[in-house]
Amino acid sequence: MVRRKLPVILDVEEGNRLLKTPSTRYPTGIRNKAIISLMLNCGLRVSEIVNLKPGDINLTKGILRVVNGKGGKDRDLAMPEYTKDLLKTWKTIRPKSEYFFSTLKSGQLSSRYIGASIVRYSKKARIGKKISPHTLRHSYATEFYRRTKDIETLRKILGHSDISTTTIYITLANIEVEKSMKTFNGFNA
Repeated sequence: MVRRKLPVILDVEEGNRLLKTPSTRYPTGIRNKAIISLMLNCGLRVSEIVNLKPGDINLTKGILRVVNGKGGKDRDLAMPEYTKDLLKTWKTIRPKSEYFFSTLKSGQLSSRYIGASIVRYSKKARIGKKISPHTLRHSYATEFYRRTKDIETLRKILGHSDISTTTIYITLANIEVEKSMKTFNGFNA
């Protein structure tokens, strides 16, 4: 049996620090904060972010449609209020473009740009882990499973066709439980 290396994840406090880092004084900061929020709160892949179209987002209903995600599967995801508010703000200032998240000149953002931004923001947030955009997806999935224990719903949210792909998050959530248990001193007389 080949043992895969477990992915790096952010805890909730680190995710919140990362999310606070982009400056909302600038349009790109608002856009980047919305992107990070979508990745942390909905588990989107970077390829899904760069390919989002304005018609894929229903801010009235708070629903996001991921069209032709990996494996060609479409899926609808509910967005938390915080993420929805960030998307509304970006929508009011975004340039006219076929992509919801675009450059300020209306071009398509690159996955490389988003990756470099996340690395830059993680350093600014003093996160001492080597992270990538996929780290945010792993963090979302681990936290979702930790809170719900619902692996089948998580599989659907992430767009996995095989449940065995999703079960890594059970392992990650259990590792966090073990860490917590080791720091618990118990009852002492």
